[in-house]
Amino acid sequence: MLLRKQHMSDKSILSDKQLIDALRGGSHKAFRIVFDNYKKRVYSFLYGILHTHSDAEELTQRVFVKVWDHKEKLNQELSVQAYIYKIAKNIALNFLRDKVYRLRLEQRLVERFDETVEEADMEENNMKQYINSLIIKIPERRREIFLLRYRQKMSYKEIAERLQITENTVDTQIRNSLRFIREQIGKELAEK
Repeated sequence: MLLRKQHMSDKSILSDKQLIDALRGGSHKAFRIVFDNYKKRVYSFLYGILHTHSDAEELTQRVFVKVWDHKEKLNQELSVQAYIYKIAKNIALNFLRDKVYRLRLEQRLVERFDETVEEADMEENNMKQYINSLIIKIPERRREIFLLRYRQKMSYKEIAERLQITENTVDTQIRNSLRFIREQIGKELAEK
């Protein structure tokens, strides 16, 4: 193969077609060249869309995992750069769409909770007690994050800074807490 004959430390030696051929053949060296040449640019591109370092870092990794996982499908008609940016754009759009969906779902849950509480003053204490009994069942660290978000109205960023964790960790813990509460309420309603 051509890559074995040429020194692969400089991408400029290889054309995009040669690089794509090598990638399609499973060359780790070709992948390393692509990664080294594009990781900073992909990170900057994603940071420009997402505005958070942790999200940009995570999605940069996803981009290159996807490049490797789909290397056999590389189209020789596209440049390596066009292919990578297409993947990065799609991953960023999916990430943002999912994040918006989660935030809307979270807001609907809060609104439903508020509506339920407003519907019956007599049941307000029972509902709060029930929700509190569910919150107590959430693991301690997750519960702390959940309460900072909903009782103290802190943003994901503020929580992350206060607890010295990533915003992704905050997001994951909030989603897990909400899922647990929804499941428990669903079970309760199914029993009635």
